[in-house]
Amino acid sequence: MDIYSITSQEILDRISRHCPEALSTYLQCINRANKDNTVFFTKQLVEVDMSEDWRPFRNNIKKLARENLLEWHPFDDGISVTLVDIHEDG
Repeated sequence: MDIYSITSQEILDRISRHCPEALSTYLQCINRANKDNTVFFTKQLVEVDMSEDWRPFRNNIKKLARENLLEWHPFDDGISVTLVDIHEDG
């Protein structure tokens, strides 16, 4: 599945204007989300498997939430993320 079928140019434009540093985080979310548009990130997954620093990653999640692109909930061992339904009807 390519990026154009996953998200719209409008969303990419919003991210590039308001929180460009969070674009990679957003792509990680949409690439890892399950059929219910949810994904769980642990600190170990982010730091070891994704080679990202935990604190900036978490801050990017917060920035994307302020753009109403996702909802997140912190847990002791990570963050649960639910992507907002971004698909528009035909």
